[in-house]
Amino acid sequence: MRANKDEVKIREKAGVLLLSVRVQPGATGDQIVGSYNGALKIRLTAPAQRNRANRHLLEFLASTLNVPAKNLSLSRGWSSRNKTVEIRGLSREELTHVLAPYVV
Repeated sequence: MRANKDEVKIREKAGVLLLSVRVQPGATGDQIVGSYNGALKIRLTAPAQRNRANRHLLEFLASTLNVPAKNLSLSRGWSSRNKTVEIRGLSREELTHVLAPYVV
């Protein structure tokens, strides 16, 4: 199934944003490609071995969102393609603005 441009789930809990992400490790480039079943779909060059893709995901998102990597953590999906990323130091409006070019 192809990524489509539908709404990405962004939740908020105790001042922390929770972003649903679908990761495709081992891709030819790092990029956000849209959404997939309510999650932000991201292709990463890092392989899904020894936690490499998870670390690379957090680094890629920190760079994309222009926040320090320490403001991001993985709360769910350590061994799954479907993940939940916790984001601190960014408002829902700021996150929505940054993701706007990739999703509706």
